[in-house]
Amino acid sequence: MGLLQGTMSLRRFLALGPVPDQDDLCHGLVQDGYRPFEDGVEEERYGWVDWRNPLITPADANWVFQDRFAVFALRIDSRKIPPILLRAHTELRIQSLIKEKDLAFVGKEARISLQDEVRAELLRQVLPTPRVTEIAWDLKGGILLTTAGNSKAQSHLTGLFMKSFGVELQPLAPLLLAGRLLPNIPVEALISLTPFDMRTGNL
Repeated sequence: MGLLQGTMSLRRFLALGPVPDQDDLCHGLVQDGYRPFEDGVEEERYGWVDWRNPLITPADANWVFQDRFAVFALRIDSRKIPPILLRAHTELRIQSLIKEKDLAFVGKEARISLQDEVRAELLRQVLPTPRVTEIAWDLKGGILLTTAGNSKAQSHLTGLFMKSFGVELQPLAPLLLAGRLLPNIPVEALISLTPFDMRTGNL
């Protein structure tokens, strides 16, 4: 797990809401654990997995709880058909239908239906591309550390976190962090601070 070794870029979130006990947290991990793609036209699936290996579902409770932290991961799988291949396969299917049925042309609705059929068939042949977002939740400090770097991963993380644990994740912006570190300073005073200009040394 990258969080436990090496260097990386991390995002910090403030976990707002009652902290679930171990049983409830594990229940949420099982309830919304990652499940493989089934037949259909889904292009993305995501869910919780074990932090040691994204193939382990549900996450092993013996490894989730590390001292004051809950450690697990979010697996996001996507599968897509390149548009050029979808158009090419669909066109072959249309030409085959025209020849088979001796048609002059194929209407718009029929073309859309054929394209949907082709997409479903091709998706079943595509191996998904997995991405793993690692998570370390400080259950006592209320801070969550994660490798979720892009907006899509963060959106999936915050949405599923609320669904699984009833806890809202709020990005830990510098002002919020300053407020936590310096609780005796009024918020107005923090807001009114002027950035320090490193080039001139002036406030």
